[in-house]
Amino acid sequence: MASAIVEKIKTELSAAGLSSGAIDGILKIAATYKPKEGEKPDLAQAMVTIGKLFAELETFIKTQPESDQTIYHAIIEKKKAELVAHGIKF
Repeated sequence: MASAIVEKIKTELSAAGLSSGAIDGILKIAATYKPKEGEKPDLAQAMVTIGKLFAELETFIKTQPESDQTIYHAIIEKKKAELVAHGIKF
């Protein structure tokens, strides 16, 4: 991930109250789903990859303290609401 994007995400997660261990784990997992240089997945591929990413993140967050789990799920719900507000449906 581009370092500016990673720092922005890290700042948002930290401001929400996630522990540094949870943040590091989330970023480590997310980095493994970054498209390879020059790769442009089509919409179907991207949706499958996003589904796998969120499944892995969910598995990871279940290993974290309950407080991190609560904060993580609140962040996800907030992001979903933002996407819906921009016309993206789930």
